[in-house]
Amino acid sequence: MSALMSPLGCGPLPDAGDVSTIDDLDSVEAALTAPTLLSATAGDAKVTLRWSPGPLGTEQYQVRYRVEGGSWNYRGAGATTTYDVNGLTNGTRYEFRVRIKGSTSETTSNYSNAQYATPTATLADCTGPAVRHITPTGAGSRDGLTAQNAGTMSNLNAFIEAVGPGGQVCIHGGTYSTGHTVSRGGTAEAPVTIRGFNGRPLFQSTFDATTRAKTGPVAFNVRASHLVFENLDFHRVGTCFGFKAVTPTTNVTLQHFRAENVATCVDIERSKTAAFTDLTVRDAMILMFTRGGIFLASGTAGALIEDAYIDMQPERMGGQGSDYPVGIALYDTTRDVVIRRATVLNVVGKKTDYTQGDGIDGESTASDVVVEDSYFRGSQDGCIDTKVRNMLIRDTVAAECKRNFRLWNSVTPGPRVASVSSYQPRDAHFFMRSGTSTSTDVAVYSSNASRLVAYDCSTTCVFNVNGIQGTLLDASRLNATGSVTGNTLVYGQTVTVPAVPNPTRFTP
Repeated sequence: MSALMSPLGCGPLPDAGDVSTIDDLDSVEAALTAPTLLSATAGDAKVTLRWSPGPLGTEQYQVRYRVEGGSWNYRGAGATTTYDVNGLTNGTRYEFRVRIKGSTSETTSNYSNAQYATPTATLADCTGPAVRHITPTGAGSRDGLTAQNAGTMSNLNAFIEAVGPGGQVCIHGGTYSTGHTVSRGGTAEAPVTIRGFNGRPLFQSTFDATTRAKTGPVAFNVRASHLVFENLDFHRVGTCFGFKAVTPTTNVTLQHFRAENVATCVDIERSKTAAFTDLTVRDAMILMFTRGGIFLASGTAGALIEDAYIDMQPERMGGQGSDYPVGIALYDTTRDVVIRRATVLNVVGKKTDYTQGDGIDGESTASDVVVEDSYFRGSQDGCIDTKVRNMLIRDTVAAECKRNFRLWNSVTPGPRVASVSSYQPRDAHFFMRSGTSTSTDVAVYSSNASRLVAYDCSTTCVFNVNGIQGTLLDASRLNATGSVTGNTLVYGQTVTVPAVPNPTRFTP
């Protein structure tokens, strides 16, 4: 996945005794097959790596890692296939690779695939006067001042008010019901944190995604501003976080949560008038949904989605979801959105009538969106299907959708791509509906009958490509109606789709 992410940089100095902290044999043709880096699990100031063994089982390994802005750091990992990289900075995202390291080029492999992880500090203790505690059944006096006197979810708003700006309400591990309305918040400078503590509390109901229902019980109805929700778990709920148009909200962060078997996890209600500003969704895993992962609608502005893993898992729902399911939706007048390090997989709609299901779906009323360093794969229609005004898609991989990049260009300036890679679409790497699109630094890889472009134009439309590499089945598949410059394509080569990255701390 080195082509997927931007170059990263420096980190802590290597441990004393590390092997070969200076030499780098990447420029030498290696005789050994590189190991597969299977996982990078974040901890407190460390990341634990795990990789596949070499052919002998006695090989020595070398790990390298970096963060943005500097050079590689190296660690000798010995002959084991797991290694803890310690001394890292919490909250900083690192890239990791591993290789077999011998004394010669014949006994050294190239580096493996990349894995990414962000070390995270252990959650702070829930102590002090600006803290209240909640457990499933409560305890003692139920004033929430200690875990021994915990309140219940019915006390949530009273506790938010009691802790005040900058305080925290700690929801202890356990199973909780749905239907909680949050009507109190903090301030812009000091939001209130609603935190899972002592385990990740589970909010659960009876929603069943196999029925392909599009609505169901809501865990949190958010009706207030300046809030942080973190370290929570959702199972069998219609909606994890619902935002209703009757109450505009601002400065809400949803982070470090996992959801499974839902209708739409994060759902901003569609409306022509409501405004939702400064929403952040970070480190989120959303699995097995019928309608959507994250829906941004109404007047959503200033949204950030980063480090998200969204997989519809249609095989668990009879092979299909509801009509028109979407991984990430950009609807109404949604604007000023950044989607970074997102993985969106397998969005599949009904098998009858028009076949739909997009990784991203964006309407022409939305504007000013950046998608970067992301990965989309396996959706029934478009990996990214967008009409959004002034949308830039860069440093992103799309694979095995019907049409990997659907760029409608019905508004000016329309959506565009730069430095993207497209693998094995079922019909075409790109789609054009109208207007003119100029794509730059594109890599396309297909060994099937896929075309470069699928056209559905009532009037003349043009697809320009400035810088194109990769492989197609044959030259007839290079069917751009505009200019093709910087063409270094080869034809008839085998294609391997890059592995699915998981940018979250959770396990699918």
